[in-house]
Amino acid sequence: MTGPAIEFRNVSKSFRTIPALSGISFEVAHGEVCAFLGPNGAGKTTSINVLMGFLYADSGEVVVLGQLPGDVRAKRQIGFLPENFAFYKHLSAPQLLRFHLQLAGLEAAGDTLIPELLRKVKLLGYEELKIGKYSRGMVQRLGIAQALLSDPQLLVLDEPTSGLDPAGRKEVRDLILSLKAAGKTIFLSSHLLAEVEQTCDRVIIIDRGRVVRAGRLDELLGRDDRVEIVVDHLPTTMEQLLIDRGVSVVHDLQVVRLTVDAALKREVAAMLWEAGCDVISLNRVRNTLEDLFLKLVGEGSQP
Repeated sequence: MTGPAIEFRNVSKSFRTIPALSGISFEVAHGEVCAFLGPNGAGKTTSINVLMGFLYADSGEVVVLGQLPGDVRAKRQIGFLPENFAFYKHLSAPQLLRFHLQLAGLEAAGDTLIPELLRKVKLLGYEELKIGKYSRGMVQRLGIAQALLSDPQLLVLDEPTSGLDPAGRKEVRDLILSLKAAGKTIFLSSHLLAEVEQTCDRVIIIDRGRVVRAGRLDELLGRDDRVEIVVDHLPTTMEQLLIDRGVSVVHDLQVVRLTVDAALKREVAAMLWEAGCDVISLNRVRNTLEDLFLKLVGEGSQP
């Protein structure tokens, strides 16, 4: 398929006189895992609703899988997991998935597809349990299963790891990576920036209805030309000398953490050894997505 999987071109949307989106533009390529991030109220949900065809943009153009949002030819190839969803509590997971297959006209595939999906999301063994008895995490897993029912080319996931414990989040990460390996395109929104770093190729950050940064994750984070040196102690006289040379010094419980320009790491390490300090570790400082996010949207914002 030619062209991007998702393309927003100067899209705006207002609710009465309040702008939710103000001319946002971005692209997501086929086969990418793309994170869509922003503080609360930034316009993420509005953008996803426009993408899915639930809302119409006031201006601009949106193309998804070569079609306009809401076009049935695109919808057949999209799996969607909303942030807030509810299932019929009196049904079991197989009954619910079969119901969704009926809605999609795919009921004949149910006998083989449903057990496979339940295996993928770790819900095998709970086939007889009613959804009303599920934990929040189990409901989340079932939501992911229904998003995968039609073997979609594009998955739109809003908070896919919500309600999951660390083991469950890892399983979802592994599932996302396996779907990427199978050539799927994944567009996800998440509050868990550390999770995003482990799965995503591309990141789009919006704030107040505008795109403030977009690009490949490795390019956005880049390299940090600083090194952290951890020592067991630091003589007072040396501490002031290092501070005067621009070294950051932080006393952290039983150790001292020094942050120094990479060009000075050998010189500073030699000084520490000569002063009788035990160098516990020396590692390059790594930029994080959280650092970038807070820099762009402010310390007081929540993703």
